Amino acid sequence: MYLNISRWVDEHRQDILGLNKSLVSIPSENRYPNGDEKTVQEFVFQFLSQLGCEMDMFLPTDVPGLTSHAAYLGERNYENRPNVVARKRGNGQGRSLLFSGHMDTVPKGDDPWTVHPYAGVVKDGKQYGLGIFDMKGGMAAAMMALRLIEELNISLKGDVLIETVVDEEYGGANGTLACRLRGYEADLAIVPEPSNLAICPENQGGSMFRITFKGHPGRAFSGETLVNPVFAAARFLDIFHQFESYHGQKRSTSKWFASVPFLPAYVQGVKAGPVHLPLSDRVPSHCTMDVWIQCYPETTEEELHRDFVSFYEERAQKDDILRHIAPTIEKLIRFLPGTGIPDNHSSLEVLSDVAARVYPEGLPVKGAPFACDSFMFNLYSHTPAIIWGPKGGNAHAPDEYIEIEDFFNLVKMYALTIVEWCGVVE
Repeated sequence: MYLNISRWVDEHRQDILGLNKSLVSIPSENRYPNGDEKTVQEFVFQFLSQLGCEMDMFLPTDVPGLTSHAAYLGERNYENRPNVVARKRGNGQGRSLLFSGHMDTVPKGDDPWTVHPYAGVVKDGKQYGLGIFDMKGGMAAAMMALRLIEELNISLKGDVLIETVVDEEYGGANGTLACRLRGYEADLAIVPEPSNLAICPENQGGSMFRITFKGHPGRAFSGETLVNPVFAAARFLDIFHQFESYHGQKRSTSKWFASVPFLPAYVQGVKAGPVHLPLSDRVPSHCTMDVWIQCYPETTEEELHRDFVSFYEERAQKDDILRHIAPTIEKLIRFLPGTGIPDNHSSLEVLSDVAARVYPEGLPVKGAPFACDSFMFNLYSHTPAIIWGPKGGNAHAPDEYIEIEDFFNLVKMYALTIVEWCGVVE
């Protein structure tokens, strides 16, 4: 079976790269609270429709109970933002497998690319494109693995499902929740987030905060007393830099994160003054900073918030500026909890065995160093979810890419996983 799978992938290398190119050539940016996923979702629907799948396309808000669910995140617009689900039925005698991933990307932004972000350029063993690593490439690998199963006439015992969801970036995950509430469950879900081929039974979580310092704006033409919030923000940045080092040294109680060298905390945005104007003409009225802080699965939202705020307040009381200008600390989006599957889950042996067929030295099994929507499976459904996706780099940055040879191997491993997990009718 493996030889047939490997031969098919080798013979369809250009088709695989072509699917990646097709997906990244269709812009699908998440423009919070809106998004542009409709066209790429229609493409996915047509592709999977040709593989003998039962198809479903629906808006998240079409699903009863979504907006009243405890995990629903409000202030999102789902007009023209459909989910797509495809089911390839087996004979009912095997385990089911679901591949789940998002089709929205972060905005391209203003930073320059050296290649066209929507062209799927292949160069020096890499393929480039906005969202190709996070995470259109991973879903393309799953789609091509299912096409392989269809074209090799492999009859499965268990069902295979592929779902492409909208609005995962910026803590969305309502699209993933909608699929759970619509009844799509399986014995295992693989989320092809960019894990660099590591098999990840757990992943980190995180929170985003906006820190706002207010001042007294203007120019002192008439002797006004001005208060510049940028000075307070600068002191905060120094404290947050200290927090980065403090936070990064934390260690998890989970064995899957035993080798993690650093727990991230980022400053992601700083704004002051009339940012929409080409020139500034006054002391600004306020200065804001957006920070992102990750956490291990055992950390609660309350613990993360308390640790961050207490670290800041203890040092601010000793600062001659900050003790007079208290900021507001606002939680942005939702808290993304870190979650995982049991340490002894049967999928770990299956996936490790599959990986060893392609990589004799094996692939690492460890925690994923990022937050994503997998918690919607592990906390709000009967489907355990594991993260396993492409190798590449520059996620959320210019020149995002995947490693091509490893990507072909990922298609092989996904196809082998379908065969081994779902079972084959002899």
